[in-house]
Amino acid sequence: MRINDKDAINHTEAARIAGTVLVAVLRGGNLSGRQKRKIDRIIAGAEEREAALAKEKAKKAKK
Repeated sequence: MRINDKDAINHTEAARIAGTVLVAVLRGGNLSGRQKRKIDRIIAGAEEREAALAKEKAKKAKK
C-alpha cells in the first residue's frame, strides 16, 4: 500500500530508507555512495512495481 498518491514508496520501503539515513546520521551525517545507491535501488524498485500495477490496472479496465 502506497503512502500517498504522489509517491510510489510504501511503508516498508520508507522504513528501509529511514534506517539507511539513520546509520548515516550516526556516522557523521553524510550518506556514502553505497548508501545513496541503496536508496536509489529502493526507489527504482518501488517505481517499477507501481508502473507494473498501473499497467495491469489499465489492462483490466479495457476489458
